[in-house]
Amino acid sequence: MKTPASPRRLATFLFAAAGAGFLYAGGPSGKEAQAADCAGAAKMAGAVKDLARGEVAAMTISAAPEKLPDFAFNDPEGKPVSLSAFKGKTVLFNLWATWCVPCRAELPEFDRLQAELGSDKFQVVAVNIDTSRPERPKKLFDDTGVKALKLYADPKASIFFELKQAGKALGLPVTLLVDPEGCLVGLMIGPAVWNSSDARALATKAIEAAAP
Repeated sequence: MKTPASPRRLATFLFAAAGAGFLYAGGPSGKEAQAADCAGAAKMAGAVKDLARGEVAAMTISAAPEKLPDFAFNDPEGKPVSLSAFKGKTVLFNLWATWCVPCRAELPEFDRLQAELGSDKFQVVAVNIDTSRPERPKKLFDDTGVKALKLYADPKASIFFELKQAGKALGLPVTLLVDPEGCLVGLMIGPAVWNSSDARALATKAIEAAAP
């Protein structure tokens, strides 16, 4: 009888097998453009690949970073914003929902990480994808004492479905490590302890690698 694949091995396989999901179409020229656009991300990936361990061991670092779509969502005031608004920052882009128990546990962890490392060079962008009862996410922020994170929202869960279609999401939570040019460096399918020394080391190294 075959031994079931571990979550990390499964995530690695899905990340590699579906890697073309966000690539430019059009053959070699598209691949060359992708490589040029994500040259900085490739440098970041090389710098952090050995730090995806311990509490963040399930973070799969891409061997060939790819440009992400310019995901659209709402800012805390309900105004449209997109991933490109964070250009120039290394971003941990997280999708979560109030009905997702691991997501709820992660929020205070992300909040502490943002409080410690957040700057004009780094931001945790946590996007809620509840499709009803919009008051619930804010109440959860209040109940768990989340203060450093901003409450972004995708009330149609469009980003999640796009990631799922591309093979980059199985469920929630899902977290993407994104370089300052909007390229995908790492993918985490499932929860992690984001206030751990392992997570801080990974994020700190990513920030350093993005520096000119």
